[in-house]
Amino acid sequence: MVWLLLVLAGIEEVIATVAMKYMDGVKKKWPIIVMVCGFIFSFYCLSKAMRVLPAGVAYGMWTGIGCLGITTVGILWFKERFGIYQLISLGFILIGVIGLRLTS
Repeated sequence: MVWLLLVLAGIEEVIATVAMKYMDGVKKKWPIIVMVCGFIFSFYCLSKAMRVLPAGVAYGMWTGIGCLGITTVGILWFKERFGIYQLISLGFILIGVIGLRLTS
């Protein structure tokens, strides 16, 4: 259950971050609402997970999922450029996230 909360927190972080891309300053209200609700839910799930897991593990997993998720969305949805060195760096992040999960 704790790991599910962390995954949900990471997914909500990605959703909230994507909403920021659509805000256009403060002109558009729906992206602001999605962003605020997304971060609130993300922090809530993260705080629940931190009750069981060490803070470093929970936070590392949360940021890793968010980083990998928003990068994937950026490449697939926003057609952002992506190079081999970025792929290698994200691979190291993925290895770190997997390592945290396996050792906790």
